[in-house]
Amino acid sequence: MEGNVLEADVAIIGGGITGVTIARELSKYKLGVVLVERGGELCAGASKATLGHIYTGLNMVGSMILKSVVLPPGTPLTVEALHDSKALLSQWTEEGFYDWRQTWDDLDIKFKYSPLLVVAKDDDQIEDLKKYVMLGESAGGIYGDFKQLDREEIFKYEPNLNKDIKTALYAEKHIVDIFPPDLVLAIAENAVMNGCKILLNTEVVGITKQKNSQTVKTNNGSIKTRFVINAAGGWADRVSDMGGTRNWGLKYNKTQIIILDRRLNGLLNGTVRWPNRPGQIHLVQRRSDNILVECGTYDPTDDPGNTGNSREGILSGLKIAKTLLPDISEKDVISAFTGVRVFNTRYPADHLVEFLPDNALLLNVIIRLPGIIGALPMARYVTAMLEKAGLELKENDQFNPRRKRIPCIREANIEERSKYLAVRPEYGRIVCRCESVSEGEIMDSVSRGAQTLDGVKFRTRASMGRCQGNFCGAKIASILAKELKQPIEDITKKGTSSKFAGLEQ
Repeated sequence: MEGNVLEADVAIIGGGITGVTIARELSKYKLGVVLVERGGELCAGASKATLGHIYTGLNMVGSMILKSVVLPPGTPLTVEALHDSKALLSQWTEEGFYDWRQTWDDLDIKFKYSPLLVVAKDDDQIEDLKKYVMLGESAGGIYGDFKQLDREEIFKYEPNLNKDIKTALYAEKHIVDIFPPDLVLAIAENAVMNGCKILLNTEVVGITKQKNSQTVKTNNGSIKTRFVINAAGGWADRVSDMGGTRNWGLKYNKTQIIILDRRLNGLLNGTVRWPNRPGQIHLVQRRSDNILVECGTYDPTDDPGNTGNSREGILSGLKIAKTLLPDISEKDVISAFTGVRVFNTRYPADHLVEFLPDNALLLNVIIRLPGIIGALPMARYVTAMLEKAGLELKENDQFNPRRKRIPCIREANIEERSKYLAVRPEYGRIVCRCESVSEGEIMDSVSRGAQTLDGVKFRTRASMGRCQGNFCGAKIASILAKELKQPIEDITKKGTSSKFAGLEQ
């Protein structure tokens, strides 16, 4: 696009779950839609750095308590203060939890239910559980749909937990486990299949408003569009300022998540946590691929890019995690990441979705945690707002909601592997031994849009095992270079400023 001007009906800024879900919803209509992402891959920010929970009920009660830390000091832990049934957050999370099933089927996305135990071992934690019960019963419906277990029942579900645990609250199907990049990339692929354009390594540097249109200026050229949707997450305030005047700000909290070796999967069957307190989260979770640990505090930060990890934080988190699952240790850690959560200052307990007061063509979509759960109803809401503002929606009769995922050799049976090999012999060459990812899968990921090492990782799990790419990284880079027809020195980890093997720009 460099030096050129693209024309569109809608330009979306931001390639996380919010941006791509809006793009796919708009691709159901005969519209020109362009999504720009400043990074080298989609799902490179807050959407990636989560546990991958789509949840409701008992886990949502804990989420209300945890995130009360961003509310005004002295906010009581009551359902009236923490759960506004008329708020967008409440409406979209309740609707969205059940909405996703059809989309997962359409987009061939793996998911599983993760049983939840909120456990207690002392009098203070038992009092905390009573707060869960009070909030759940007050909110009603699925929020109160859980049961209390005694010691014998707890250890039938999770035999490897701390033997001092006395009681627990249990919900069987209040958490669905997905891999966030898998979800975001599947939605984006389907949007592109249906006519949406996605531009990576494209940073917005200015927005100029004309009478009935806007020009979005980027480092790679310009986009002339009628509507702009600001889905830039932690940088949404800066994008908004380019297009007009806002009357809200952003604040950020961060939390660190530790990834343990998949060999420990037999230790845990679902998700186990101590009761949340305002700003404190202590849990261990088994995903289909690894055990994740999120044990620490919701720490405020001024920088949405403050995603660095610390050894001190990892050791502190493990120490707390061992009070839940004693058999884990430091040697089981294979990686860690930090997620930054975004809240708007006007409605910190809710999302903020509105046009700028002095630019009725720029729609700010500021989504707070949990964002993935309500993404589908959010996208429909945004589309309705655009229509009300004058965007003509004509149904795209060629819209195809379905997409097939890349074959996974590790999960395939002998018969399936034989079929794959007959089509592409490279499926028989294992490149990433930790995750059993083949050269054929890496080639498939490039044909689906991967341009970086992270892009391959997000689509195939290559380099996500214990070695973290130390053994397979060079081979993956060489396959990328060959498939993209680029010199290997141009291959990056996650975009323009991350040259592979430390090579400088």
